[in-house]
Amino acid sequence: MFKHSLKWRLAMSLLAVFIVLWSAVFSWLYIDLKQRLQDTLDQRLSASAQMVARLIQQLPLDSLGDATLSKLAKNDDANQLIACEVSLFSSDISLDNQVIAKTRGAPQNLSQRPEGFSTWQQGDTEWRSYVLRRGDIQVVAAERMFLRDTLLQQILQSVLVPLVFSLLICIALIIFIIRRQFRSLDQLSQYLNQKNLSYSEAADFLMQLKPASIPQEVQPFVNNSTQLIQKLNDSLQQEKAFSAYAAHELRSPLTAIKTHVQLAQLIGQQQNLPESIQHNLQQANESIRRYTLLLEQLLLLTQSENSLQEMTEAIWLRPTLEKVLADLGTRYPEMNKKIQVNWESLGEIQLPEFVLYTVLKNLLENALLHAQAEQIWISMHSGCLVIEDNGQQLTAEDIQHLGQRFWRKSAQQHGHGLGLALTANLLKQYGYQLSFNARRPYGGLSIEIKYGVSKRLCCTKI
Repeated sequence: MFKHSLKWRLAMSLLAVFIVLWSAVFSWLYIDLKQRLQDTLDQRLSASAQMVARLIQQLPLDSLGDATLSKLAKNDDANQLIACEVSLFSSDISLDNQVIAKTRGAPQNLSQRPEGFSTWQQGDTEWRSYVLRRGDIQVVAAERMFLRDTLLQQILQSVLVPLVFSLLICIALIIFIIRRQFRSLDQLSQYLNQKNLSYSEAADFLMQLKPASIPQEVQPFVNNSTQLIQKLNDSLQQEKAFSAYAAHELRSPLTAIKTHVQLAQLIGQQQNLPESIQHNLQQANESIRRYTLLLEQLLLLTQSENSLQEMTEAIWLRPTLEKVLADLGTRYPEMNKKIQVNWESLGEIQLPEFVLYTVLKNLLENALLHAQAEQIWISMHSGCLVIEDNGQQLTAEDIQHLGQRFWRKSAQQHGHGLGLALTANLLKQYGYQLSFNARRPYGGLSIEIKYGVSKRLCCTKI
């Protein structure tokens, strides 16, 4: 969802820019602050060494000697911030370098450090030292590096906490502002995303939208969509009106013709007309019945394509199937010998009764009339309704045409090629999918009607 959402893509882009920018600022701040802190602490070392050197220079050099060395403390003080050591260079002293004073906790061999700043390691402790030479006096000031690192961490924490806090506030504000600005589009999307929304309802909703609530960039799309949906709605309404008018105008003549043909049959039987005439009247009556069925299927197909149906409660399959078998039994007397039903396996299906009746009637009649099946088995397994027969085998090309309007395998076959098309459209209105597959090696056709994952109806015709 987030991948294709403009709102979340905008929010994530802004958040990514903020995080990258603030990370770069923090990195630059860390590097600059670390360098400035090092320079400041180095200046402190230099100032400490110069101060000690000035103090030592005010003392007489004759008083600095072994007596001073004997008073030096031997213990270390780990809490000493700056360690200092003073050495004396003089021609009166036999040694080249004599330590005359140093602070507690000072590292060994401070007097051996090179002049100026240097960083070095003694044991587990890293030191930073500054060596100053003035005349016969050498002053070495040293500092533990972990003290500098601790100070840098404390400063960064004091800077980072407000930085992170302000970043979180910015993120929350960005999400809040984007959601608020996209509220009108979200409402529009949620309303139009309803499954059972009709064209008229969608058009009315779009026409009632206030222009001020729609962003200027989206306004042309909304206007064009409103006009398109309105045109579609008008077209569907006109098609429904035409279908209703055509049904009325076509049903009346067919009913009148059927009445006259049946009346002619009765007169023919009473007057003992030749069998050829009675046969022709019977054929005419059958043709009228087929055209009446064609008209009903066309009207039902048109209504199913132009309407959106709500999902209904599940119904038991057995009563509807019994009704279908009873109705088909009057037209196909041998059907009861061909159909075998596993009544105990039949369960529930989530379809209206008239839709289930039409689906079962079309599938069974297709198996009896067009597939010319000798045996038909009906059962239900794991929520799957299975209809099997030993009808004719269809080729892969024939299977691709199944479900298309007015398609028949052969022109000599009876029917108009609307039964499976009507079945597919009716099932589609309720979330079902009709698919066809050849059954090999036994021959025949496999039809599956699926709905979702857990609830599905699979009809297999072999």
